[in-house]
Amino acid sequence: MALFARTTVETVDFYSEMDPDVTVREVPVDKNDPKKGTKKLRDIADGASRFKIGPLDVFLMAHIYDNASKLSGKQGSEEVGIETRMNATNIDAVRFGLRGLPDGFRNRQGQEIKYEVEKRSVNGREYTAVKDSVIDTLGLHLIAEMAEAIKELSEVSVDEEKNSASA
Repeated sequence: MALFARTTVETVDFYSEMDPDVTVREVPVDKNDPKKGTKKLRDIADGASRFKIGPLDVFLMAHIYDNASKLSGKQGSEEVGIETRMNATNIDAVRFGLRGLPDGFRNRQGQEIKYEVEKRSVNGREYTAVKDSVIDTLGLHLIAEMAEAIKELSEVSVDEEKNSASA
C-alpha cells in the first residue's frame, strides 16, 4: 500500500496533559515486545477542554521551520552564533493549526474567549490565522504542547510509513 496523502482540512481533537480532566499513562507499544518501548495514552474525562487542531501544508511548515533558527557571524571572523526561536516557531504552528477552542473557554475573570481568525499572507499564499489576542490567552506551555501535536499531524506518521511499499 502507498503512503496516504495529507490533507490540511482535517481536524482532530486535542486535549492538554495540563488539564485536570486528562490523565496520561505510559503503555507498551507492543505487549509482547517490551523492546519497542512505551507510548502515552490519554484518558479523557467528561469536562475536559477539547481544542480542535489541524495539520499545516508543506509551504507553511517550511516557512515556520526556516524561521526557527538564525545564523549570525562577522565576515572574516570565526565568531558564529546560532539563535533558536522555538517559542516563536510554536506560536506560529498554533496560530495556523488551531481550528477551534473548547466550548465555554473562559479566562479567570469568567469572560468567554471567542475563537477569532484573520487572513495572513505567508510567502504569497493566503492563510487563515488565529488572532494574536486569542493566542495570548493560551500561555507558552499549552502552546508548546499543542504545537508538537500540530507538527506531528503535518507529517507522514510512522504508522503511515509502514504502509509504504519502500518501507
